[in-house]
Amino acid sequence: MSALLELDGVSRHFPQPRRGFGRRPVLRAVQDVSLQVAPGEVVGLVGESGSGKSTLGRVALGLLPATAGRVRFAGQDLAALRPRELRALRRQMQMVFQDPFASLNRSRSIGGAIAEVLKLHGLPHGTTEVAAALQRVGLEASDATRRPRQFSGGQRQRIAIARALAVQPRFLVADEPVSALDVSVQAGILRLLQEQRGALGLAMLFISHDLTVVEAMADRVLVLYLGRVMEAGPAAAIFAAPRHPYTAALLAAAPGSFRAKLDLQGEIPSPAAPPSGCVFRTRCPFAVAECTRVVPVLRNVEQRHAKACIRDDLAL
Repeated sequence: MSALLELDGVSRHFPQPRRGFGRRPVLRAVQDVSLQVAPGEVVGLVGESGSGKSTLGRVALGLLPATAGRVRFAGQDLAALRPRELRALRRQMQMVFQDPFASLNRSRSIGGAIAEVLKLHGLPHGTTEVAAALQRVGLEASDATRRPRQFSGGQRQRIAIARALAVQPRFLVADEPVSALDVSVQAGILRLLQEQRGALGLAMLFISHDLTVVEAMADRVLVLYLGRVMEAGPAAAIFAAPRHPYTAALLAAAPGSFRAKLDLQGEIPSPAAPPSGCVFRTRCPFAVAECTRVVPVLRNVEQRHAKACIRDDLAL
């Protein structure tokens, strides 16, 4: 099956203010990332805060241009599209943000917010279409006249999902969609996303730092650290037998994990000044001298399961 979304060697850098007369520093948020998402597939993107997950999600949608590399959606190079062509393609590519209250206009009714999106894409946007969008996510048609402040956090996230799905996209970036919600509410939102995936044949890039959530949602997983992919493969394989020390440490630190703890040294470095060689080496308990010189490439260790680590002798 051909990929719906393709990222080929994508990097995204942010120039920083110059201090003094030296070279202008650059924050390397994403560095040389390649991934594919097939129609109907869910790819999980995990890593600590500052790993580049949200930036990569925005680059995948064309909301941020790639500094290097190429992003294709349905075979079309986003960088080569004219603004009008890119706007037309956006109907197929939608996003759900972490904070639904911040992503909704507090002065507008939720029905007006959904109708606005439908109108923007040239679709019917009357009360019937708005009601259908709300009912799809478990809300009532009568809720259309209410403002975001009149809903709970879980309901507001359902509204944000309704707005994203109203145009019937093929691909959804879900950026930490349940991290701002109570644990008791999260399961309902995840179940809703799974139901809509089946109903619409929806492909997703599911971004989360919560490995339990990713395990429940994703078919495949990419593990990011300082903007680079440390490990990638089928979700079942990665959660059963991680091959990279960083992945093993994340899994061991998850609540309720029975894995032996793998302590990471220090704090995550700044992406404006990443370590030489392997970017993970300053925190890795298994680092050797060669790790300071070699940038490890992502290579297969099993079928469809890859890691970016020069050491093959690790028992994790």
